[in-house]
This record gives sequence, structure tokens and C-alpha cells, in this order.
Amino acid sequence: MQGDHLQSLARARDAVSAISELVWNGLDEDATVVRVQLVSNNIDGLERIRVIDNGNGLSYEDGIHAFGNLGGSLKRIRVKTPGGRLRHGKLGKGRFRAFALGERVDWHSRYRNNGGVSEYHITGRRDSLGKFEFTPPRDASGGTGVEVEVEVSNLDHRFTSLEKNGAVESITKHFALYLRQYPDVQLWYDGTRVDPSLYEERVDDISLPKITLPDGRTVDADLTIIEWNIPTEHALYLCDANGFTLSEGPAGIHASGFSFTACLKSEYLRELDDAGALMLDELHPGLKVVLDRAKAAMRDHFRARAAERATTVVEDWKRQNVYPYAGLPATTLETIERQVFDVTAMQVHTYLPAFDDTDAKQKRLMFRLLKEALSTSPQSLQEILKAVLDLPKDKMDDLAKLLQQTSLESILNASRMIANRLNFLAGLRALVFDPETSKAVRERSQLHRLVAEHTWIFGEAFNVSADDEDLTTVLKRHVDPKVIELLGAHPVRREDGSKAVIDLMLSRSIPQNDPVQREHLVVELKRPKVAVNQDAVAQTKSYAEAITEDARFRDTATRWVFWVVSKEVQASVRRDANQEGRPAGLLSKPEGTPYSIWVKSWGEIIQENEARLKFVQERLQYQVTEFSGLEYLRETYAKYIPPIVGGTSPEPKRARAHTSRQPRQSREKR
Repeated sequence: MQGDHLQSLARARDAVSAISELVWNGLDEDATVVRVQLVSNNIDGLERIRVIDNGNGLSYEDGIHAFGNLGGSLKRIRVKTPGGRLRHGKLGKGRFRAFALGERVDWHSRYRNNGGVSEYHITGRRDSLGKFEFTPPRDASGGTGVEVEVEVSNLDHRFTSLEKNGAVESITKHFALYLRQYPDVQLWYDGTRVDPSLYEERVDDISLPKITLPDGRTVDADLTIIEWNIPTEHALYLCDANGFTLSEGPAGIHASGFSFTACLKSEYLRELDDAGALMLDELHPGLKVVLDRAKAAMRDHFRARAAERATTVVEDWKRQNVYPYAGLPATTLETIERQVFDVTAMQVHTYLPAFDDTDAKQKRLMFRLLKEALSTSPQSLQEILKAVLDLPKDKMDDLAKLLQQTSLESILNASRMIANRLNFLAGLRALVFDPETSKAVRERSQLHRLVAEHTWIFGEAFNVSADDEDLTTVLKRHVDPKVIELLGAHPVRREDGSKAVIDLMLSRSIPQNDPVQREHLVVELKRPKVAVNQDAVAQTKSYAEAITEDARFRDTATRWVFWVVSKEVQASVRRDANQEGRPAGLLSKPEGTPYSIWVKSWGEIIQENEARLKFVQERLQYQVTEFSGLEYLRETYAKYIPPIVGGTSPEPKRARAHTSRQPRQSREKR
């Protein structure tokens, strides 16, 4: 055996684990009492460590075999002790762990031999690992057992982990399952008996369902969870099927408010330990599956325990009428949701100092928000909690009053509607004014469809009543069916005989004495790259005359407003639409006719809407950019967005939107 390998065996995670190996050696030989003694020198420095047991001792022949070989331990063959207890060690590595404590280790063994008792000494030194000196056996008096004495001569190691209180707790946790399994065994540490029952608050044994490994094998595993009444780090002990600890590490879960250790028991773990694979932890695929199953079981256990612990507090909340659930849970899912709620609410109760003094109204508000977050968006819970709990008292009272008059859902929907409108305007601005995008936007299939989804930009009072339909259908919507039947469903045509097709028609009823008075807004959209010119004005005028001169509309109490909309307006049209004595944008309102024609640019429409939303935006402190607007359009109306804006890869889209936006921002600032 190479020296570097022996050196690795002579290391231990800490001094307590090295002592534990020596204790296991005594227990594996049927010791009923094992004592750990710390011997100090004249200046209170640790000088020697003794581990003394009253077990069967190690016979001379077995000692020669055990110390002359590594692996092939007799414990592999002798699975149980002569007294019927299960053995812990099987590979014969434990004796080397003693050299993690000192430079020299002495074993003094007394064993039964031919009706009497014999004894001998074994000595090993750290500087010559692998060489052990044996004295010849001789007759002895007294009982059997082994005394191991470690000479602590390396002053660089103070072994603070061996200090009494901390060491007793560590050893208690390490041997808890064994001492519970064999209650007649006594373990003493520096004069203090190791008694798990003094520290145990609760012990739960959990049988895990069969675990399927990546190679297709199935293995059994059980979990024992010990809750302690002393502060302790959450630890997971990896044990064989008999509960003997093979390795120890962090539990890997959060269980706030609980001090616990857990023992995962499986013969598969013994198999991995024998192969030297246990140290790989989650890097070993099979071990990772087993550990993940154990962690899931621990999470389920402590969620139920936390809910159980919270029962008393929850009952008090129910009496105050602030608990947001009524009756018994109807489904398993609702049971789990309530458990999670109880745990979360308990955290608020525990860590928010003034929570107990909060009045019932505010508690009810907090709990409604908690329930809403858990049922709809658990990942947002932390942000919601922080936002609500940070509210000053007067604002929290305001929110509570609002919730008495409306629902939280309605408040959120109103805020979302404003945010969506702001993002739509920002996205529309980018689509219309961006040099690249505006060239790609198509009138009918894209811009038209987007605007049809957001007719509020033309006024809140309007609702879509006709969308890209010929005027014959428009008339059918507003004429008594009997009249249409009498007059005949003749197409509405322009003066040149062609059928008329509009982009959008929006309508509203005008509150007045005459209940049939209506006003219709007809919007003629132009592609961003097409300016409103005289031809577009003439086309819109022909629409207006075709409708108003039609016999079916000529004498009805209906007003018609026509808008021609594009990014640019030809200079001559702009002059005509801005005449002195008329409202800006009014292009034509012939006397005696029920229609008017207006010219609108996208810049005007967007600016007017942003001005209307500005007050609410400032109160919401909502920030919107062209990028967020484009993102909103991509997510909500992807089928209406030109490929140059949408694309398939988020990163290229983001880069293109950014670079195309910069020049225009600079121009706008200038």
C-alpha cells in the first residue's frame, strides 16, 4: 500500500469523527460501556485522548490479521458481534483515523484466552504509517476490553471541536440511532453520559417508496428524522440499512425553526461506501437520485410539521376572523396550499415584530394577499410580501378600505390595463416612426389589426361596430331589418359605381332626448410610409358622400365623422386642415351634411392618449420605454408584427430594436 494512500486514511473531517471511529471499534466488540477521556497537561493543554471500552477485546491472532491488512476485515465475515449486535466497520480503516488526533497511538487489548485473560500492546506512529509494533501476549487479570491512548503532541492542533459541550452534542447526534437501538449501551464523554433522550424532541421514521436508479435498478431506503431541543446545524447522515453512519453532510433543505438531523438508511449506501463512491456526493448519478428523494421527503415532513406547529396560532386567527380560508379543504391540493400558507403566515408572525399588535383589518389584508399570491403566483410571493409589509400604516389603511369597496383582482386589472395601454402606445410609436419598421408594416394585415384591438385610442366612448367590411354591411347594422327588406339589400357604391370598403367604423350612442341619435367614427388608415395626400382626402370624401347620400341614411338622425390617419400629412392637406376659425385638423364639414372629415397624424393621436394617461402613470410610477412597448406587442400580438420586429431569437430582436431606436431618440431630443 502506497504511503500517500495511508496518509489519506489518517485524515478525518474533524476530531470528533476520528474519536467516533475508535468508539465504534469498542461497540463492534460488544462493549456495553465506552468512555472517552481527555487528559490535560499542567498548562491545561490537551495532552492525551483515551478511549476505553469493556468489550471482548481484540485477540492476538485477530490483531495480527487486522493490523497486517487493509481491507478484508474480519468484520466483513462477522456481520454481527458475539452478543448479536450489528457491526459498524467492515474495511479496517478506523484504526488509521486515530492518527488524525496525534503522532503516536497505543492500543492495549485484553481478551479471553484458554479460560483466562491475556493482554498485549500495539504501537503505531504517524511518521511510519503501515508499521505496527506488537508486544507478545501475556497473562492478565481483570475484565476484557481495549484501551486506546492517543498522544497529542502536535501543538498546532488545538482541537476546539473536542471541547465538552459541543463535542457531547456532536457525538450524541452521531450515535443517537445506535443508542436508541441498544438502550443498554453507555457512552461517556469526558465524564458526561451521552444520552440522546435528553436532547431529542421528536423522532420520526419514514419509509421511502422504492427508488429507481439511472441504471434501472430499484433500491430501498428509509429516513429517520430526529428533532433536537438544542441548536444544531441541519445535517444528513448517510447510513447503511442498520443505521450505522458512513458519511455526514449538510441536509440540503431549509426548515426554519427546526433543529434536526436525519439519517438516510440504505444498503445501497453501504455498497457505494465499499466502492469508495460515497465521497462523490451528488456527482454520483445514483447517489444523487437517492439524495434528491430524501430531500423531497424531508421538505414534505417539515412542511407538515410547521403546519402542525402553527395549528394553535391558526386557531387564534380563525377566532379573530382574519384567516382567509373557510371550512375544511376539499382536495389534497387545497390541503397542501393551506399548509404552505400556514407556514408562510407563521414566518410573518415570527419575524415581523409588530404583527401581534396589528389590528384585525390589516391582518386580514395581509392574509388575503398571501393567499392570492400562493394560489396564482407563488414565485411572486416574496415581492408581494415586501411591498405590502413596507407600506406605511396610512397607505395600508387606504388599501384595506379599497378592498372593502372592490376586489383586489379589480385593482390589479385596472393597473394592468393602464400598463398595457402605455406599452401599446410606446410600441405603436416604434412601429410607425422607426425608419426600418415603418417600411415593413402592412396596412391591412398588421397595422389595421393592431388598431382594431385598441380602438380606445380614438376615444373611450367608441366601440367597434364594423371592421374592414363594405358599407352595405355597415348599413345593415343600423337600419331596421324590415326597411332593408323593403328597400332591397343593394350595395352602397361611390359615384363612379365602385363598391366602398372602409377600415374601421366605430360607433356610440349620444345621450340626448332622441334615443335613436347616433354618431359613427369611420377611420381610414394609411401605411406609415404613405402620406395623407389629396387623393386620400378625395377617397375619404367619396366614402362620406356614398353613405350620407344613400336613401337609407339621408334622413336619419345620424352623424358621421371621418378620420384619415397616417404618419405624415402632405403640406397642402395640412394647410387645408388648419384654417382660421375652425378646429385644428378639420378638413371639411359641408354645410347641410351630416358628416365631417378630419386629418390626424399618428404623432397627434399617440400624444393625446399619452396626455390622458399621464396622471395615472405618475401615480403608478410606471416606467415605459419603446423597448418594453415592442416586447408587449411581440408577446401579445406576434401575428400582427412584421418579421423585422419579431424575429425568432430574443437576443437579435433586442439588439435590432435598440440600434434602430437610438437615432430617432437623438432626433427627438434635438
